[in-house]
Amino acid sequence: MKYSILEDPRYKHIAEPKSILFQIFSFIFDLYANTVLTFYTPVKVIGRENIPKDQPFIFVSNHNSHMDIAILAYATRMGYEKFGFLAAKDYWFDNNFRRRFFKNLINLIPISRKQNPESLDLEDTMTLSKAFMGLGNNIIIFPEGSRGEPGKMQRFRKGAVKFSMGLDVPILPAAIIGADKAWPKGEKWMQSVPITVKILPKVDPPKTEKLSKTAYNKALSKLTKELETKITKQVKELEEKDRKSTRLNSSHQII
Repeated sequence: MKYSILEDPRYKHIAEPKSILFQIFSFIFDLYANTVLTFYTPVKVIGRENIPKDQPFIFVSNHNSHMDIAILAYATRMGYEKFGFLAAKDYWFDNNFRRRFFKNLINLIPISRKQNPESLDLEDTMTLSKAFMGLGNNIIIFPEGSRGEPGKMQRFRKGAVKFSMGLDVPILPAAIIGADKAWPKGEKWMQSVPITVKILPKVDPPKTEKLSKTAYNKALSKLTKELETKITKQVKELEEKDRKSTRLNSSHQII
């Protein structure tokens, strides 16, 4: 009988309903995050109507803060439990204690960053992702790959679009400003700074069944660039509006 990654005891929980312990933790995390993001670092959400109502999606945004995952989950009103994240297999899953402990705290989907006999094929990660999303869940991917310096955008990688095309699910782009000041990379504590999230219309991936390898790679590169351009533009527009609002408020205070 052919081996299925979904039967592997290390990963099969990804495609199963969440445990009671996970649901309790998610409730506590949502309560904490919602309190912080409502009162301490108030988040303004624009474009919530763009969130797909009847299909899973890959949520992507710029990435400058520890807070970005919580901000995106908060912006949808769906709750932390409904989102999963790609995670390095060698760090999060190859260690038995770490894997067993965190499976009740966060939805992690393994992806190999090192090529060795124990590596997962990308197809295996896709299979686990599809099973996870089949339960009504979504995946957050930051195309920049890691947190950048405050206020700076890094070049987008192709992973988010590759998963969108491979899973045939839309990308939901978002732009975040303020989080890089509220809790920037390298800082231990949050500051009370307002945050704005703008959720853009979803982007449906092209059908890949009949694409040649060359056409597939062109579509992958094109959509990744379009996504980077779109989010970068929205971030700049939001920052400009924020600067104008700050100047206006300052002038009113002087008067």
